[in-house]
Amino acid sequence: MPKRKRGRPSLAQELDIDGLLEVALEHFSNFGFEGAQLKIIAEKVGITNSLISYHFKNKEELWKKSVDHLAKSIVEKFESIRSDLKDTEGVPMLRSYTRQLIYFSAKNPPFYKLIYMEMGQNSWRSDYLISSIIGPLTLIGQSAINSASTNPKFTAIPQPNFVSIIFGACCSFFMLTRLIEHQYEISTFDHEHIEKHADLVNQIIFDSFK
Repeated sequence: MPKRKRGRPSLAQELDIDGLLEVALEHFSNFGFEGAQLKIIAEKVGITNSLISYHFKNKEELWKKSVDHLAKSIVEKFESIRSDLKDTEGVPMLRSYTRQLIYFSAKNPPFYKLIYMEMGQNSWRSDYLISSIIGPLTLIGQSAINSASTNPKFTAIPQPNFVSIIFGACCSFFMLTRLIEHQYEISTFDHEHIEKHADLVNQIIFDSFK
């Protein structure tokens, strides 16, 4: 019989890493980096603190890996959109990106929660979000922006303002879900209202460029 290897290699088989990262991502997005507790993340996953420590050296590494997990899903999605619509550019492509960013935000609340939680301050976390998510997303959309910039009406909006308008329009509808539910008795996460919001955002922002 072969001898059993020493150490703890079986731990890698006991833990669903992707599942852990999704739980950690949600916890970090709800409580912030400082407010998040590894023991609560471990309890939610049904494991011990020591198992998290075996895979991640500290809370900072777990936060980064969680963001990487989110970044991978959103960058892959938008790379796929760019590939599928390779013959589309300019404003039509920006419409497609905006619609899909709204859908992604609705299905992935940690995305907009982390953006708004961290991007208003100068920290290693905001720098990491820029390099892992915001930068790649902006780069994916840059050729469409460059193409749209041939339209004089489009160039009247500085790119920093345009980017902030797009992110705000895509995310604030869901950030304000409790207010909207209370004031208007609708759920922002219902498919009907997600569709309507996507239509309105594209209409308000892009119809002026016709």
